[in-house]
Amino acid sequence: MLRFVMLLSGLLLLLGCQTPATMQQLQNKNQTLQVKLKRANQQISKLQTDKQKLRTDLDEAQRVIDVMSEEKSARVKEATTLRAEVRQFIQRQIDSLKAFLLNSNLLDYVGGELVRRKKYDNRPIMLVDLENRIPRAGVLTGVGGYFVKPTQLVVKVLRPVNNKLIVIWESRPIAVNRTGLVKIGFPVTIGVEKGDVLGYYFPKVATVSFDTGTADTRYLNKNLRPGTRFSISSLDGEDERRAYSLGVYGLLK
Repeated sequence: MLRFVMLLSGLLLLLGCQTPATMQQLQNKNQTLQVKLKRANQQISKLQTDKQKLRTDLDEAQRVIDVMSEEKSARVKEATTLRAEVRQFIQRQIDSLKAFLLNSNLLDYVGGELVRRKKYDNRPIMLVDLENRIPRAGVLTGVGGYFVKPTQLVVKVLRPVNNKLIVIWESRPIAVNRTGLVKIGFPVTIGVEKGDVLGYYFPKVATVSFDTGTADTRYLNKNLRPGTRFSISSLDGEDERRAYSLGVYGLLK
């Protein structure tokens, strides 16, 4: 208790020693701090206003970007659709022109005469026409033949290299759904060079008609795929001298 009384007395004595000058200093310092606090609050308020303005500007910029992206997407879609329609139109015109040239006999023809003949293989077979080689460079647009029954065939282009033949191209399987003289256009044209040899593979049964003794179409009992290199002597039928009612159409130089 005595100790508490002594501490209280000392505190009162200390407070009593504060002069008016010291109190004035404290008041001035307090005022200075109040001014700084006010300025700080003003700066905070300004920063918050600037932040809100930046947020508004950012939202507006994003809106503009979204609008431009949508407009660009619309233009790209419109241009893509237009290009596709133009390509389809041109392709229809090309197909129509090819069909007209084919059916009007205005194309170059390379192959055996398209007439009815007495025989047909009626089995899968690979034919290589050594009699009717490509006479000039150009493009092939279709195939024609005289067929006894419906069938399927694959047209091939073979190129002579160092006394051998290499299969450089083959068409997709072509369905022959009619009998008699049939002409079928290729979906795409294929470039050929002078001296190229024509091949025909029948994966099911060969129903194209042929005679013997007048030409030089040889054959194999297996398919020759693109990239295959082989010698002419490996082909069968040299002595038969087969002539098939089969050939290709195109535009040659």
